[in-house]
Amino acid sequence: MVILGALVNGIAAVVGGMLGMLLGTKLRQDMGDFLMVGMGLCVVLAGVQGMASGGSVLLVTLAITLGGAIGHLINLDGIIHHFGDRIQDRLQAFTEGNPAFANISAGFVNATLVVCIGSMAIVGSLQSGLTLNHSTLFAKSLMDMVINMLLATTMGAGVMLSGIVVFVYEALLSLGASGIAPYLTQAVITHMLATGSLLLFAVGLNLAKITDIKVANFLPACFLPIVLVPLLSTCGLM
Repeated sequence: MVILGALVNGIAAVVGGMLGMLLGTKLRQDMGDFLMVGMGLCVVLAGVQGMASGGSVLLVTLAITLGGAIGHLINLDGIIHHFGDRIQDRLQAFTEGNPAFANISAGFVNATLVVCIGSMAIVGSLQSGLTLNHSTLFAKSLMDMVINMLLATTMGAGVMLSGIVVFVYEALLSLGASGIAPYLTQAVITHMLATGSLLLFAVGLNLAKITDIKVANFLPACFLPIVLVPLLSTCGLM
Protein backbone atom coordinates (compact mmCIF):
# COMPACT_ATOMS: atom_id res chain seq x y z
CA MET A 1 0.00 0.00 0.00
CA VAL A 2 1.48 3.31 -1.13
CA ILE A 3 0.32 5.27 1.93
CA LEU A 4 1.26 2.65 4.56
CA GLY A 5 4.25 4.65 5.79
CA ALA A 6 2.17 7.82 6.09
CA LEU A 7 -0.59 5.94 7.93
CA VAL A 8 1.84 4.45 10.47
CA ASN A 9 3.46 7.88 10.97
CA GLY A 10 0.08 9.52 11.58
CA ILE A 11 -0.98 6.87 14.09
CA ALA A 12 2.37 7.10 15.90
CA ALA A 13 2.04 10.89 16.18
CA VAL A 14 -1.44 10.56 17.69
CA VAL A 15 -0.34 7.79 20.09
CA GLY A 16 2.62 9.91 21.21
CA GLY A 17 0.27 12.80 21.95
CA MET A 18 -2.05 10.52 23.92
CA LEU A 19 0.84 9.14 25.98
CA GLY A 20 1.98 12.69 26.69
CA MET A 21 -1.51 13.62 27.86
CA LEU A 22 -1.49 10.65 30.25
CA LEU A 23 1.94 11.60 31.59
CA GLY A 24 1.18 15.29 31.79
CA THR A 25 -0.11 15.17 35.35
CA LYS A 26 2.81 13.01 36.49
CA LEU A 27 5.69 14.78 34.78
CA ARG A 28 6.85 17.97 36.44
CA GLN A 29 6.67 21.11 34.30
CA ASP A 30 10.37 21.86 34.67
CA MET A 31 11.28 18.28 33.72
CA GLY A 32 9.09 18.41 30.61
CA ASP A 33 10.59 21.75 29.57
CA PHE A 34 14.11 20.44 30.12
CA LEU A 35 13.47 17.27 28.09
CA MET A 36 11.97 19.35 25.26
CA VAL A 37 15.18 21.39 25.07
CA GLY A 38 17.10 18.13 24.77
CA MET A 39 14.73 16.90 22.05
CA GLY A 40 15.23 20.22 20.28
CA LEU A 41 18.96 19.54 20.21
CA CYS A 42 18.25 16.09 18.73
CA VAL A 43 16.17 17.74 16.00
CA VAL A 44 19.09 20.12 15.36
CA LEU A 45 21.34 17.07 14.97
CA ALA A 46 18.89 15.53 12.46
CA GLY A 47 18.93 18.79 10.54
CA VAL A 48 22.73 18.94 10.48
CA GLN A 49 22.96 15.33 9.27
CA GLY A 50 20.49 16.08 6.50
CA MET A 51 22.38 19.18 5.39
CA ALA A 52 25.60 17.17 5.32
CA SER A 53 24.22 15.11 2.45
CA GLY A 54 25.29 17.83 0.05
CA GLY A 55 23.69 20.40 -2.22
CA SER A 56 24.55 23.75 -3.76
CA VAL A 57 24.66 26.64 -1.28
CA LEU A 58 23.55 28.94 -4.10
CA LEU A 59 20.46 26.87 -4.86
CA VAL A 60 19.48 26.42 -1.20
CA THR A 61 19.93 30.17 -0.65
CA LEU A 62 17.68 30.92 -3.63
CA ALA A 63 15.09 28.43 -2.40
CA ILE A 64 15.07 29.91 1.11
CA THR A 65 14.91 33.48 -0.23
CA LEU A 66 12.13 32.87 -2.75
CA GLY A 67 10.26 30.39 -0.57
CA GLY A 68 10.49 32.69 2.44
CA ALA A 69 9.19 35.62 0.40
CA ILE A 70 6.23 33.56 -0.83
CA GLY A 71 5.47 32.22 2.64
CA HIS A 72 5.74 35.69 4.19
CA LEU A 73 3.47 37.29 1.59
CA ILE A 74 0.71 34.72 2.09
CA ASN A 75 1.53 34.52 5.82
CA LEU A 76 1.65 30.73 6.12
CA ASP A 77 2.60 31.00 9.79
CA GLY A 78 -0.47 33.11 10.44
CA ILE A 79 -2.72 30.74 8.48
CA ILE A 80 -1.53 27.75 10.50
CA HIS A 81 -1.98 29.62 13.76
CA HIS A 82 -5.44 30.81 12.66
CA PHE A 83 -6.42 27.23 11.87
CA GLY A 84 -5.28 26.13 15.31
CA ASP A 85 -7.16 29.02 16.93
CA ARG A 86 -10.35 28.05 15.10
CA ILE A 87 -10.04 24.50 16.41
CA GLN A 88 -9.53 25.89 19.90
CA ASP A 89 -12.65 28.05 19.57
CA ARG A 90 -14.70 25.06 18.39
CA LEU A 91 -13.53 23.05 21.40
CA GLN A 92 -13.97 25.93 23.86
CA ALA A 93 -16.54 24.01 25.85
CA PHE A 94 -13.98 21.30 26.54
CA THR A 95 -11.07 23.61 27.24
CA GLU A 96 -12.65 25.64 30.01
CA GLY A 97 -11.21 24.57 33.33
CA ASN A 98 -9.04 21.87 31.75
CA PRO A 99 -5.37 22.84 31.48
CA ALA A 100 -4.64 19.90 29.18
CA PHE A 101 -6.79 21.57 26.50
CA ALA A 102 -5.80 25.14 27.31
CA ASN A 103 -3.57 25.79 24.33
CA ILE A 104 -4.72 23.78 21.31
CA SER A 105 -3.11 26.21 18.87
CA ALA A 106 0.43 26.14 20.29
CA GLY A 107 0.48 22.34 20.54
CA PHE A 108 -0.93 21.87 17.05
CA VAL A 109 1.47 24.34 15.39
CA ASN A 110 4.65 23.18 17.13
CA ALA A 111 3.95 19.47 16.67
CA THR A 112 2.91 19.92 13.03
CA LEU A 113 6.12 21.79 12.20
CA VAL A 114 8.27 19.12 13.80
CA VAL A 115 6.60 16.10 12.20
CA CYS A 116 6.10 17.60 8.73
CA ILE A 117 9.32 19.49 8.01
CA GLY A 118 12.60 17.90 7.05
CA SER A 119 14.34 15.35 4.92
CA MET A 120 12.71 12.29 6.48
CA ALA A 121 9.16 13.41 5.68
CA ILE A 122 9.98 14.39 2.09
CA VAL A 123 12.38 11.61 1.10
CA GLY A 124 10.48 8.97 3.08
CA SER A 125 7.22 9.86 1.37
CA LEU A 126 8.87 9.78 -2.05
CA GLN A 127 10.41 6.37 -1.28
CA SER A 128 6.99 5.06 -0.29
CA GLY A 129 5.39 6.37 -3.46
CA LEU A 130 8.06 5.30 -5.92
CA THR A 131 9.36 2.03 -4.48
CA LEU A 132 6.89 1.03 -1.70
CA ASN A 133 9.86 1.17 0.69
CA HIS A 134 8.45 2.53 3.96
CA SER A 135 11.52 2.04 6.16
CA THR A 136 12.34 5.76 6.40
CA LEU A 137 8.82 6.71 7.45
CA PHE A 138 8.73 3.83 9.96
CA ALA A 139 11.90 5.19 11.59
CA LYS A 140 10.43 8.71 11.53
CA SER A 141 7.27 7.39 13.18
CA LEU A 142 9.21 6.31 16.29
CA MET A 143 10.94 9.69 16.52
CA ASP A 144 7.66 11.60 16.07
CA MET A 145 5.94 9.49 18.74
CA VAL A 146 8.63 10.41 21.29
CA ILE A 147 8.61 14.09 20.31
CA ASN A 148 4.82 14.34 20.46
CA MET A 149 4.78 12.58 23.83
CA LEU A 150 7.10 15.24 25.23
CA LEU A 151 5.27 18.08 23.50
CA ALA A 152 1.87 16.94 24.79
CA THR A 153 3.03 16.91 28.42
CA THR A 154 3.40 20.69 28.24
CA MET A 155 1.26 21.77 25.26
CA GLY A 156 -1.78 19.56 25.64
CA ALA A 157 -4.25 17.97 23.24
CA GLY A 158 -3.40 20.06 20.18
CA VAL A 159 -0.32 17.91 19.65
CA MET A 160 -2.47 14.91 18.69
CA LEU A 161 -3.96 16.83 15.76
CA SER A 162 -0.54 16.83 14.09
CA GLY A 163 -1.07 13.13 13.37
CA ILE A 164 -3.88 14.00 10.97
CA VAL A 165 -1.78 16.63 9.22
CA VAL A 166 1.31 14.45 8.85
CA PHE A 167 -0.77 11.59 7.45
CA VAL A 168 -2.43 13.81 4.83
CA TYR A 169 0.85 15.58 4.02
CA GLU A 170 2.90 12.41 3.56
CA ALA A 171 0.09 10.52 1.84
CA LEU A 172 -0.27 13.30 -0.75
CA LEU A 173 3.49 13.33 -1.32
CA SER A 174 3.54 9.56 -1.75
CA LEU A 175 0.53 9.49 -4.06
CA GLY A 176 1.86 12.38 -6.11
CA ALA A 177 5.37 10.94 -6.42
CA SER A 178 4.55 8.92 -9.55
CA GLY A 179 3.14 12.01 -11.24
CA ILE A 180 6.22 14.16 -10.68
CA ALA A 181 8.70 11.29 -11.16
CA PRO A 182 10.27 12.85 -14.31
CA TYR A 183 11.39 15.84 -12.22
CA LEU A 184 12.77 13.83 -9.31
CA THR A 185 16.38 13.56 -10.38
CA GLN A 186 18.99 12.82 -7.74
CA ALA A 187 19.98 16.50 -7.80
CA VAL A 188 16.39 17.58 -7.09
CA ILE A 189 16.04 15.14 -4.18
CA THR A 190 19.42 16.19 -2.76
CA HIS A 191 18.47 19.86 -2.72
CA MET A 192 14.98 19.20 -1.35
CA LEU A 193 16.69 17.25 1.43
CA ALA A 194 19.22 20.02 2.09
CA THR A 195 16.56 22.74 2.16
CA GLY A 196 14.17 20.74 4.32
CA SER A 197 16.96 19.85 6.72
CA LEU A 198 17.90 23.52 7.09
CA LEU A 199 14.32 24.25 8.13
CA LEU A 200 14.40 21.25 10.48
CA PHE A 201 17.53 22.78 12.03
CA ALA A 202 15.55 25.99 12.62
CA VAL A 203 12.70 24.04 14.22
CA GLY A 204 15.21 22.41 16.57
CA LEU A 205 16.56 25.81 17.59
CA ASN A 206 13.01 26.95 18.36
CA LEU A 207 12.31 23.83 20.44
CA ALA A 208 15.56 24.38 22.35
CA LYS A 209 14.34 27.93 23.08
CA ILE A 210 17.35 29.46 21.32
CA THR A 211 15.39 31.26 18.60
CA ASP A 212 11.81 32.14 17.68
CA ILE A 213 11.79 31.74 13.89
CA LYS A 214 8.52 31.61 11.93
CA VAL A 215 9.62 28.44 10.16
CA ALA A 216 6.21 27.86 8.56
CA ASN A 217 6.75 30.87 6.30
CA PHE A 218 9.72 29.07 4.73
CA LEU A 219 7.79 25.89 3.86
CA PRO A 220 7.51 26.69 0.12
CA ALA A 221 11.32 26.61 -0.08
CA CYS A 222 11.29 22.81 0.36
CA PHE A 223 9.69 22.30 -3.04
CA LEU A 224 11.38 25.03 -5.08
CA PRO A 225 14.38 22.79 -6.00
CA ILE A 226 11.97 20.99 -8.37
CA VAL A 227 12.04 24.18 -10.47
CA LEU A 228 15.40 25.67 -9.51
CA VAL A 229 17.60 22.63 -10.21
CA PRO A 230 16.73 22.37 -13.94
CA LEU A 231 16.72 26.16 -14.26
CA LEU A 232 20.21 26.64 -12.81
CA SER A 233 21.50 23.62 -14.71
CA THR A 234 20.30 25.18 -17.96
CA CYS A 235 22.06 28.44 -17.05
CA GLY A 236 25.28 26.55 -16.29
CA LEU A 237 25.26 27.52 -12.61
CA MET A 238 25.31 23.93 -11.33
